[in-house]
Amino acid sequence: MDRLTGSGLLSDGMSVGRRQFLRGAVATSAIAGAGGLLAACSSGSDGTSAKTGVPDAAQTRRRGGSLKLGLSGGSSDDTMDPHAGVVYIDYARINSVYQPLVFLNNQAEIQYGLAEKIEPRDKKATEWLIHLRQGIKFHDGKPFTADDVIFSLARAQKNNAAAALATVDAKGLKALDANTVLVPMTSPFGRLVEQLAAFFFDLYMAPVSFDPSKPNGTGPFVFQSFTPGARSVFTRNKNYWKSGLPYVDTLEIIDFSDNVSLQNALVTDVVQGAGALDPQQIAALSSTKGVTAVAAKAGGFLPFTMRLDQAPFTDVRVRQAMRLLVDRQQMIDSALGGYATLASDVFSPYDPDFDKSLQRHVDIPQAKFLLKQAGQSDLTVQMTTSAIASGTIAMATVLSEQARAAGVTIKLNQVDPGTFFGDSYLSWNFSQDYYPYLPYLSQLAYSIVPGSPFNECHLKDAQYLSLYQQANETSSVPLRKEIESKLQEYDFNNGGYIIPAFSDSLDAYSDKIIGYSPAKVGEPLSNFDFEHFSFV
Repeated sequence: MDRLTGSGLLSDGMSVGRRQFLRGAVATSAIAGAGGLLAACSSGSDGTSAKTGVPDAAQTRRRGGSLKLGLSGGSSDDTMDPHAGVVYIDYARINSVYQPLVFLNNQAEIQYGLAEKIEPRDKKATEWLIHLRQGIKFHDGKPFTADDVIFSLARAQKNNAAAALATVDAKGLKALDANTVLVPMTSPFGRLVEQLAAFFFDLYMAPVSFDPSKPNGTGPFVFQSFTPGARSVFTRNKNYWKSGLPYVDTLEIIDFSDNVSLQNALVTDVVQGAGALDPQQIAALSSTKGVTAVAAKAGGFLPFTMRLDQAPFTDVRVRQAMRLLVDRQQMIDSALGGYATLASDVFSPYDPDFDKSLQRHVDIPQAKFLLKQAGQSDLTVQMTTSAIASGTIAMATVLSEQARAAGVTIKLNQVDPGTFFGDSYLSWNFSQDYYPYLPYLSQLAYSIVPGSPFNECHLKDAQYLSLYQQANETSSVPLRKEIESKLQEYDFNNGGYIIPAFSDSLDAYSDKIIGYSPAKVGEPLSNFDFEHFSFV
């Protein structure tokens, strides 16, 4: 799984710098560079106010109207290509036109989309069958068939979804009939459905005759126009396969230069929805007339990353000491405005196999003891930080202040996002990153194991990798849970992530619309579920 070359390019030629820097909205808030954050006020330990929430679903829906939604973080390089999305706003557009076989819904649960069922063909899961829903058509009237699935999977494997489809034998994909696809694997793989769902933003279905300049999907909206870095317009799919959806006649997605201008656009009714906002904006919008702020508890996280193959983090005692010196609630209150949930260095909180028993609390005496054992009582380390997501610099600042209690000096090396995700990305000794929610094994494939596209910690433990392979291969749910428990124990005791919290997803909406809901995945604007938005 060679996803990364020495030049810092993904296999499809897209720079890691652009892919990661622009995957989400970049923080523009003053809190990002503030010092003395340990004394900062928060909006409350639950990260909500009396007004923050979702309106009553019993409100009367109105059909029709032109819905305008806003995000920041795009540029002239934005795309409508379903297999080349990079930024939040790319996926907002693409998800309106295209659809996946299976996906993670707003509850972070696996839900079938264009596929009706996906099942292993044999006990060892070396072959899978994808059964498609029948009667679905593309916007141009062409029926959606098995040939389109084969085309889309092969195309996605060459682009952003390479990690998700690494075990798929693309050359062996075969249409058994118009609605059934045979998917052979290069090795036993018991979790294809989960993997397809976890990476659904890169696994949209396009027709065999696909022309990137003429977007043509099966989704709720039909492409009308697109100006990169500015706006895109879509119209209601009158022949949509989901009865009664979507509600609005026109969808317009507008790109803003920053979150301040996005907030102003919402307040002045230029847009009816604003996604991926900053904590202090949610606090302000919660008391703004005509606006509802939504702070959704989500499974995304902003890890501090330690390289296991470079001093001082080659010593597990140092890694554990760094985790023990973190006052996690203080971090949430001071750096994230209260909009987060406590975490203990293990990810994927909504995975059924997530081990809730793994808990860690601040313990300065034990941190000092471990550092002394490791010969690092006067440890000084440099952390590279950047405004890659809302709260990252503030978190780094708080950690450097907290570390002093254990005798640790953290020198912050603040760089711009372009530099952070440039040629040195994945080479920083001590740094940060950010991720939306993914199921546990999918997160390992994305950022932990060798060959993963975003492997910050450079783990090379043979026993761990053996367990990972066993977990992927087995079709036994109880056995996989047992194996994942062992993997999570390793993450907790030996891994390279410090995860103080799971960050909330912060959006706001005009009271003129309903149909949105909190999304646990951590993607903005109700996980881009625009087919359910309507005016009241």
